[in-house]
Amino acid sequence: MGLTLGPAFIAIGDGSSIFGRLGISEGRIDAVLPAEGHVDVPLPADSTIAPGMIDVHTNGAGEYLFNRDQGYAVPVASREYARVGVTGFVAAIMTAPWESMLHAASEVVEAAHVIEEDEPRGARCLGVHFEGPFLNPKFRRVHRSEWLRPASAAAAREMIDACRGGCLMVTLAPEIEGAADAARIFLEHDVVCSAGHTSARYREGMLAIGLGFRSLTHAFNGMPPLDHRDPSLLAAFIQDRRTLVQVICDGYHISPVMIDILHRTLGERLVLATDQMPAADGGYHIEGGVMRSADGTIAGSALQMDEAVRNYMSYAELPFARAIVAATSAPARLIHHDHLLGRIAPGLRADLSIWDESHAVIGSVVAGQFVYNALAATA
Repeated sequence: MGLTLGPAFIAIGDGSSIFGRLGISEGRIDAVLPAEGHVDVPLPADSTIAPGMIDVHTNGAGEYLFNRDQGYAVPVASREYARVGVTGFVAAIMTAPWESMLHAASEVVEAAHVIEEDEPRGARCLGVHFEGPFLNPKFRRVHRSEWLRPASAAAAREMIDACRGGCLMVTLAPEIEGAADAARIFLEHDVVCSAGHTSARYREGMLAIGLGFRSLTHAFNGMPPLDHRDPSLLAAFIQDRRTLVQVICDGYHISPVMIDILHRTLGERLVLATDQMPAADGGYHIEGGVMRSADGTIAGSALQMDEAVRNYMSYAELPFARAIVAATSAPARLIHHDHLLGRIAPGLRADLSIWDESHAVIGSVVAGQFVYNALAATA
């Protein structure tokens, strides 16, 4: 059944926007239409239709963690994320006992498949992001040292097998023992290798990129600073245009001025990600604007993706149509889903976010169906 939304500004996902209507058919974008004409869902004046946002690094939602609550966390996250315009997310499995990590990943993927097969009720879980256990102990942060382990090709295969095709990304330190062997296996299976929790300097970063690393996890955090005499791998990932760089845009993990500098250097290679950490069972708490563990170590953010976009607009002085690229087409490209998601173009999935004139989310559409609709509540 077809559906037409609008009229509204339409942020395409490439930095441009037009004013018109959007036609949807059988869960796909059918056409961008002129503003005048029939609509099935009229939108408020000055609304904007954008691609649905994709969060490539999030640890759970509400009081549920993907590590601990596994498949049970997926539907909760699906509903919660849809309320802020996220239509796809990659569930992060943090460092834990090895078998626990594999089991959690398997359960998350199973829950994601159930949601995919049912009528859409919220954001899709697109797959798994393993953050660990192949990390540098010096930059482990809240990842417990006793659960870290050397990387290997055999371990990489176990992780891939546990996910049954749902392993999308692995954060690992490229300098640790066995990292190159593991990375080769991941890359053979189209898994994104993202450098993070690492002591690597510029040269090691360039070697990692040469091996096939194409992403950097939470830039500036969990790595050495960008020293002017002995730069860290961050410089390599900024410099090499084959890469994308993930940023936690909450104003705390990275200062606003550095967000602006990253935008000026990265452009459309900057990816907004939350690293959202629920305050589950009092294990984490908000202090100083970030989520912290009991000993005060930064454990993630309290950020939502819609807030990240508004912050990015403010810090880098960007119009919405350009800022939304970092939450839509850039993350879709990072996880190799840009043939399906991240832009408004005929044939792509009709996964959309709808924003009001002050850039608050008023609707989310997955497969052409509303999974969050603030308009209905006020109709």
